[in-house]
Amino acid sequence: MIPLFKNLLVESNCIRPNYKGEMIPVSMGIVFLPMIIINGIIVAFFTVDFVSIACLFIFIFGIMAMFFAGIIDDTIGNRDVSGLKGHFKSLFKGKLTTGGFKALFGGFVGLIISVCISKNIADIIVNTLVIALSTNLMNLFDLRPGRAIKVYLVIMIAIFFTLTGYVQILPLLILPNVLAYFNYDLKAKAMMGDTGSNVLGISIGILMVMGYTFKVRVSWLVFLVLIHILTEKFSLTKIIEKNKVLNFIDKLGR
Repeated sequence: MIPLFKNLLVESNCIRPNYKGEMIPVSMGIVFLPMIIINGIIVAFFTVDFVSIACLFIFIFGIMAMFFAGIIDDTIGNRDVSGLKGHFKSLFKGKLTTGGFKALFGGFVGLIISVCISKNIADIIVNTLVIALSTNLMNLFDLRPGRAIKVYLVIMIAIFFTLTGYVQILPLLILPNVLAYFNYDLKAKAMMGDTGSNVLGISIGILMVMGYTFKVRVSWLVFLVLIHILTEKFSLTKIIEKNKVLNFIDKLGR
């Protein structure tokens, strides 16, 4: 499916300069969605109890919702404003940016999922923040070819091997698709854009709130808050370039 969608985006003029100034297709994250649905059909066919089906639908709902927000940002987004701080500052001045819409929408998507699965107010607050900030996490890394997917694979593989019960199946809806697309991103043949990074991010967030204890979720939330503060103040790319190990991993495969 990847070449079909790549040609579709090129013919629709959905192209944008990458960090080197080369014009390549953007919004290639669109390739994740049909395969997630197809994989979901297979999983649903073998799922018998209602609670498990509800988990499956919540997972797919979150992914589809942020896919929608991401493709809006990719196609009509204004790049004059960047960072959560910048988007909210514009909003307070009475100007809605696509990034601001995405942040607000992501927060409400996180809230509705949290209300559905949480036991108390503290759970709702923590789960909402985990989902919202996890969704934006991949955006922070998606500044160089393959970087966001490398980070995603490390996190998602760790999640896959530490989850238990039915939720452990859910990463299989998206992991094979990401692996199939990985080389296109790594070789800068296409950009997954916010369409893809939002999908990857929210898949992490939903699995975190569904599959882990309150202490683990709070620890993950602390990490998310710290990395968002760090990236508001410093360039993540410069931090990576100054560290020999991180820079080697970042450039590996390009």
